[in-house]
Formats: sequence, structure tokens, C-alpha cells
Amino acid sequence: DACAAPGGKTFRMIEGGLEVTAVDSVRDRLSLMTENLKRLNMDAALRCHDWLSGPMATQDTFDAVLVDAPCTALGVVRRHPEILWRRQPGDPATMSISQRVILKHAAKHVKAGGVLIYAVCSTEPEEGSAVAQTLKGWTVANRWSSVPPQGDEDGFQAFVLRRKED
Repeated sequence: DACAAPGGKTFRMIEGGLEVTAVDSVRDRLSLMTENLKRLNMDAALRCHDWLSGPMATQDTFDAVLVDAPCTALGVVRRHPEILWRRQPGDPATMSISQRVILKHAAKHVKAGGVLIYAVCSTEPEEGSAVAQTLKGWTVANRWSSVPPQGDEDGFQAFVLRRKED
């Protein structure tokens, strides 16, 4: 879980029987995850790393890497209307730059034959398909989207990426 804190996805994956390494760039948020892991009687390896600075120093590779990337969160406006006051028209394009960097660096830790999962809680194409389809050396194998959201659901986009065959 490359962008793990506050930990909801990590906890769900552990509940599903997966061995999880949770990575986040903010040490305090990882401390909160540690407390929650203890409270829930769960275990995960935790690492502090800023993906914008590059891949992790370790050469560890994983069967799957989940990048639920920082985004504009425009897909959850229904539940958090204050988001609209914090966003500017150029934010999706700006966020997509960071998302591409994070995805590129996290991809270096996917084992051969593994998958890279990219997700955002944004409905904007700049933060979804435009990022997923341009990761060099990778192809979109599957995708899910709730764009446009219907009823009470949030807007999200998720993509399973696989390395292109040479």
C-alpha cells in the first residue's frame, strides 16, 4: 500500500489475509497506523517514504503495489462539500503531475508478472485514465470507474496495470 495512511485499505487487505507493507510519507500518520494496528490486533510492515523523491532505497519487490494516489478528491464532494472551496481549476492537471511521479517510482517495486493498481477518488480524466495510460512500459489491463457517480456513491477511478511484453 504505497500511499497507506490513514490505513483503511491496509486494514481491509490484512483482513483479507494479505501480507501488507504500508508506506506513507508522513511519519505521524504512520504512528497513528501503528496504534490502530495494535488496537485491531493486526500486523503490517510500515515504512516512511516520499515517492516524489524516487523509489524506496530497498530493492524490495511485491506481487502487487496499490497506489491510491493523493488527488483533488472531487469524487467525494457529496460527502465533503468543503473540497470545492479548496480547489482551483488547474488542480487536476497539477495533481496529475505528482501522481505520474508517484506511480513511476512505485512501479519499480512490482515483481515481474505482478500488478500495479492505481486509484483516485476523483472523477477528472486528468487524474485517472490520462495518468494510467501514460505510464511508460505499462498497459491498462482492467479498469473500474464510477464516473459519473450515481445515487449516493462516490466518484472513483481504478486501473490494474501490467508491464508491456517486450
